[in-house]
Amino acid sequence: MSEETTKQLFSGIIEVANQEAQAILEKSSQDVELIASSTAKRIEELHQKEEEISAKRIDQIKRMEESALRNLGRKYRVSLTERLRKMVIEKTVKEMSALIGSEEYRHTLAGWIAEGAIGLDRPEAVVNCSFKEKIDEEMLREAEALVKREVGKEVKLKFGGAVLTGQGVEVASLDGKIAYNNQVVTRLIRYDRELNELMEGEPCRKE
Repeated sequence: MSEETTKQLFSGIIEVANQEAQAILEKSSQDVELIASSTAKRIEELHQKEEEISAKRIDQIKRMEESALRNLGRKYRVSLTERLRKMVIEKTVKEMSALIGSEEYRHTLAGWIAEGAIGLDRPEAVVNCSFKEKIDEEMLREAEALVKREVGKEVKLKFGGAVLTGQGVEVASLDGKIAYNNQVVTRLIRYDRELNELMEGEPCRKE
């Protein structure tokens, strides 16, 4: 092979190599652009997902905060209701204690005795009171008349003694086995549901 022929052959090989190299470069450039585009799209998708995740997390946090606020509100209302309830009970007990000895309280006791006699439903009963109060025959007769008027039954009441520790009265059977407690604290417990409903409504009206 002559030198000229060799040169032509090399030139051809070099030219083909250059063409292949250019093709490879173009293909590589296209691949890089494709990868870059794909990467940019992926990054954008990731950003969108992060925003969605962040939005979801923010929404979750907001819901948690709202729930916590509602719980705090409920706890506040319960606490306020309980304080109001305690104040009402203390004020009621104090006012009832202050009424002892008054004509109004005498009639109140007579009504409580009658209520106890009706609840006990015995032809005869014993009436007990606390050391703070005084039950006389006039009050017993008044209570008997109230029972007769309210339910049409005759009942004979007699005083048992000042044996109770808390303010109010108790109407018991003659053998002492059954009793209707009408002491102040017991009456408040008896009307606990109504008291709670009243107290629960109070904070709502204040809000």
